[in-house]
Amino acid sequence: MKTDRFTIIMVIVTLACLFSTPTTVTGSYKDTTNIVPIPVSTEHRNGFFVFKPTIRIIAEQDAQTEASKLIDALAPAMGYRLKLASKARPKAKAVKLAIDERLSQLGGEGYILDVSTEQILIRAKQPAGLFYGIQTLLQLLPAPIFCKSVVKDINWKVPCLKITDYPRFQWRGLLIDPARHFIPVNDVKKFLSVMAMHKFNRLQVHLTDNIGWRIEIKKYPNLTKLASNRDRSGGKGGFYTQEEIRELVRYAEKRHITIVPEIEMPYHAGSAINAYPYIGINPSRVEGMSLDKRWAVLGGLAAPRPETVEFMQNVLAEVIELFPSRFIHIGGDEANLKLWENDPEMLKQMKQLGCKNAHELHSWFIKQMDTFLTRNSRRLLGWDEILQGGLASGATVMSWRGIQGGITAAKAGHDVVMAPTSHTYFDYRQAPAEKGLSRNVINLKKVYSFEPLPAELSNEQARHVLGGQAQLWGELIADQNRREFMAYPRACALIETVWSPKQLKNYKNFAFRLLHHLERLDAMVINYRQLD
Repeated sequence: MKTDRFTIIMVIVTLACLFSTPTTVTGSYKDTTNIVPIPVSTEHRNGFFVFKPTIRIIAEQDAQTEASKLIDALAPAMGYRLKLASKARPKAKAVKLAIDERLSQLGGEGYILDVSTEQILIRAKQPAGLFYGIQTLLQLLPAPIFCKSVVKDINWKVPCLKITDYPRFQWRGLLIDPARHFIPVNDVKKFLSVMAMHKFNRLQVHLTDNIGWRIEIKKYPNLTKLASNRDRSGGKGGFYTQEEIRELVRYAEKRHITIVPEIEMPYHAGSAINAYPYIGINPSRVEGMSLDKRWAVLGGLAAPRPETVEFMQNVLAEVIELFPSRFIHIGGDEANLKLWENDPEMLKQMKQLGCKNAHELHSWFIKQMDTFLTRNSRRLLGWDEILQGGLASGATVMSWRGIQGGITAAKAGHDVVMAPTSHTYFDYRQAPAEKGLSRNVINLKKVYSFEPLPAELSNEQARHVLGGQAQLWGELIADQNRREFMAYPRACALIETVWSPKQLKNYKNFAFRLLHHLERLDAMVINYRQLD
């Protein structure tokens, strides 16, 4: 059925393209490369470079690490491993990778891919650029190159062309949510691999929430002993050991992806509060009470007393030892602050701190985390509620309730990641009849229309918009198949928004290229949603 639907859609889109006004921009309908995301510039030439077992990969020094990744990527489907060398043989065809410090105009993630009949040359200022050049090269090969086993009777050839490419935004992210439904290590690895092929570079991992705690913290063993043993569906839950976290970080770094940990506070902290009631509101209520009964009593809002601040900072101390990410996400969203306003201890705390209201107490708590992270050479990242009551000096805002929070933060000189529910909540349904966390529909075209950079920002303010991110909240995403179904192909639309130049965005063009791109997802065994 997939093949039949693909063929029908191909015919429809091809006919539509034939009767459309021709476009002269890079990536027109005549562009047979079908790269996603579309590169900044493509110059087409005649002929092909043909891979054979005798081809060598040429690289020196820093480029050799990326060259080895290319060899690893080609070997499974081709059935042979190309050899790595530091110099090319005279008149021999080769693939060359080179770090070129002169390419400063491309930034740290840009690259130039130059293909002739005799040579493929990938140049970049930094290794990340070489890696992204490799991802584009792989997309230029027949789609079965992404298979994990030998594919016979394929002519492994690449069209001759020159591509100059670099990202529009530095933050190109997705979020996964093992707190609601635990995600096994191997599933996270597969998700990272597919992200890398699309040139995403941030994976935010929602490690804690009311329902479950998913990261080992040595100082507080009850977080995993007691607070990790359930999930949204009433299952057994699970958690990542610190060694598993290190393993995932290494796996992501190899693919130039930064894992951004999220430790929720002061709300969505129910799992931690149930394991250590003294960080919750009025903890004496649950003295002698079983863990199962605590869940219904304590709720998910921590009490920002000094002991709670110390607890959360101790947690963050271990988190920053595990994650090299410059940004540490502390949540900060959806707190029912009336619970503080109705609690005698919290009212006394507000008075002692000189807080006029609960919003200012919330801000005080966030600032304690900001100060701690800044002291440890990290930056605090939080949802846009951290704007309430005053924003901590070093904080970066992730704007989810629309883009207005991001606009406010950028105008105040704070960095911003745009992640609005309107376009980037991939747990929302993709069609009216489908299941999703919200009745709102975010289809492929809606995602593609997302624009992270608000027009009302000045050039100086616009520099604070780091990029965009899509969220796959886990309430209704219980396994890998569902996660892939909700992520793809919508993530293909998102990456084109945050990587490619705005002036090259064209939905009909994208839809045409996507039809071919889905063959790559098939080869990678991705359970993507079929196109309508």
